[in-house]
Amino acid sequence: MDARHYFGAVIPIVTLCCATSSYAQTADVQHSQPGSDTPKGETDVSGSAASLADIVVTAQKRSERLSDVPMSITASSAEQLKDAGVTSTDDLGKLVPGFTFLQGNYGLPVYFIRGIGFSDTTLGVSPAVTVYVDQTPLPFSPMSRGATLDLERVEVLKGPQGTLFGQNSTGGAINYIAAKPTDHLAAGFDLSVGRFDQVDVEGFISGPLTDTLKVRVAVRREYRGDWQYNYVNGDTIGKKNFLNGRAIIDWEPSGAVKLSFSATGWRDKSDVQQEQFQLFRPQNPEDPNPRPVPFPISTYPKAPDNARAASWDPGISFAKNDSFYQFALRGDVDLSDRVKLTNIASYAYFKTHIPLDLDGTIYPAARNSTDGTIKSFSEELRLAGSLGSRLRWMIGGNYQKDRVDESIELSPQIATEVKIGPFFYDDFVATNSQNIGTKSGFGSLDFDLTDRLTLQGSLRYSDQDRKFRGCTRDGGAGDLAAAVSFLSSLITGQTQTIAPGACVTLSDQTGLAVPIVTGELNETNLSWRGSANYKFGDHALVYANITKGYKSGSFPTLPAAAVSQLAPVKQESVLAYEVGSKVDVFDRKLELTAAAFYYDYRDKQLVGTRAVFPFGFLPGLVSIPKSKVEGLELGFRAAPFRGLTIDGGGTYLKTRVLSDPVNPTGPFGSQGSFIGNNFPFTPKWQGIVNANYRFALSSRIDAFFGASATSRSKTTAALFNGDATIAPLEQLLVINGYTLLDLRAGVETADGSLRFELWGRNVTNKYYATNANRISDYVYRFAGMPATYGATLRYRFGQ
Repeated sequence: MDARHYFGAVIPIVTLCCATSSYAQTADVQHSQPGSDTPKGETDVSGSAASLADIVVTAQKRSERLSDVPMSITASSAEQLKDAGVTSTDDLGKLVPGFTFLQGNYGLPVYFIRGIGFSDTTLGVSPAVTVYVDQTPLPFSPMSRGATLDLERVEVLKGPQGTLFGQNSTGGAINYIAAKPTDHLAAGFDLSVGRFDQVDVEGFISGPLTDTLKVRVAVRREYRGDWQYNYVNGDTIGKKNFLNGRAIIDWEPSGAVKLSFSATGWRDKSDVQQEQFQLFRPQNPEDPNPRPVPFPISTYPKAPDNARAASWDPGISFAKNDSFYQFALRGDVDLSDRVKLTNIASYAYFKTHIPLDLDGTIYPAARNSTDGTIKSFSEELRLAGSLGSRLRWMIGGNYQKDRVDESIELSPQIATEVKIGPFFYDDFVATNSQNIGTKSGFGSLDFDLTDRLTLQGSLRYSDQDRKFRGCTRDGGAGDLAAAVSFLSSLITGQTQTIAPGACVTLSDQTGLAVPIVTGELNETNLSWRGSANYKFGDHALVYANITKGYKSGSFPTLPAAAVSQLAPVKQESVLAYEVGSKVDVFDRKLELTAAAFYYDYRDKQLVGTRAVFPFGFLPGLVSIPKSKVEGLELGFRAAPFRGLTIDGGGTYLKTRVLSDPVNPTGPFGSQGSFIGNNFPFTPKWQGIVNANYRFALSSRIDAFFGASATSRSKTTAALFNGDATIAPLEQLLVINGYTLLDLRAGVETADGSLRFELWGRNVTNKYYATNANRISDYVYRFAGMPATYGATLRYRFGQ
């Protein structure tokens, strides 16, 4: 089915928009001035409790009504985030159809939007979904853990966003908007207690220090006891220990100059979630002389379908030690009534230590430890303005410098194929250091051809230089060094000796171990976007967009036997076509959105296999030359009568691989074509519905209750060979669909100053998997959280 069928599906909604133009009041369409906080022409709905309020977003780096922005955006308020229990970016799937999160093989978060994402093992990989706080970048996904603290709202922009939000936004962008300092004294706290000894405390204080200086400080502490148990020996694990803080200082020395300084930091010492053992299967079942594994893993019991059940090595700490801080300074200067200069500079530092059990048993068969640091500096300078009442423009430049250092130690790694000739080895270290410099220039134009028809265009030119140093090292005991020395001697015909702790990665040309592998990847690209949108008064919008976006290439972190395994993968691109509509009807009681889209996806990056002589097929980064995404998205908000609000949405995705990478190899080593396969971690259907009802108990006290349901169809955790039957082994890497139900109820004072709430999440205790994996001889999966329940007390002063 080609894109015409999907674009055709949105025509009834567009027709509805046209038909409802009679509802629209005649009004001039006005736009906000650059950088203004409130768009002109915003509808006043404060007098009707049964009408929908306007949502203001900054998706185009200026404040606009969500209903006026010609792109697919899911915007959620701080209240909605709290109701859904969203405490990190990982949880946004509760509110955003088309969004998927998974924990990667080595514990790092990976985000997908509409099937676009990159599940890599590398700390320094640039994500396909970028994250920002107040337009300040968090350029690597692990940095985003604490971004949800003390927010006004979050905006999730779907589809390529490379022109205004930089390269590497092929999937989309997530922009968190932090709560800002107030011009009066305000304070508040949230205290939550729940199952598994959960105690979460969040508080803030805000107000003016002088007539021109305001400050806001917020702190959050999350604690939870063990929630997983070992189904073999009865041990427990799963503590959460997370501390997060942010301070914002706003200074307005004059009406034309505004400065905002923010300092953010967090520390995470939580236990890593433990996997659920599924199967022991030798990497090469036909090997006549496999390495003997000194544990009875072949008869190890499979984990039950219970979210809490897992298995891990006893006596080992699996607590993370991650930390992050960022300083950012934003300056806005009104050069005239129509021109604004904005500068945003930031420096971020991230450090990680993630220990993992990679076999899911109580035996010391496979453990992993990821250690690394990221240093990131970014600077953006832009001018924005307008000419007359019809033309709005923006021009700017960006510079970013990143340094990523990472080591992944696998020790022990006792598997059937961890041997070279007569030599066995149990540990090794994969290292990856990257220096990344990115320069870009961007601009945009919006022109109102008529009072209702607007044309938009934007582009960004990016130039990135990425330098790499890394290899696989002997773990220090000398076992791997001796094994590779033996192999190198066979290849070269001369006796070779590699010292303990040295690099053991061999040159593909000489067969000798190299002191260090180095490489460079220099790439340029031009992202662009063209859009036309037509407004039917203030109540309906139709639009059509064409967007080209890029995600930069990368060097892998892998146990590389040969230099060619560490070759980079080139940049990928998405050419996206989208048509859509936004309409509100029945006197602002119902708002509908619809979009149909088609993505021409080139050079999709993935962890695959490379042919490496004399080793055969080994892991490496590869590209799928051509693939596609087709889809439909529907959303709604409704206030049918006083006190009741309902919102929700759904996404349908059809993804397909259209051509094969070199040496397409399935997760269990089978050779064959990927053509016709769906993308991994991309459910065909996703849907979300939220309902809230509020009513007065007295003149001072209101009661409320609400429910939220999220649902998605099945997907897979890997690309399989063939497009028809999934083999029995591959069934272990199928992630079944599921539906989750959350409930809440409570009371609140009419002025919102005091609130008490009882809540339950996954109240049916649905068992579901979030990821499945095969590493070495072991197959395992990760389960979603079981039923949790608790209570929250909230107090606000001066709001």
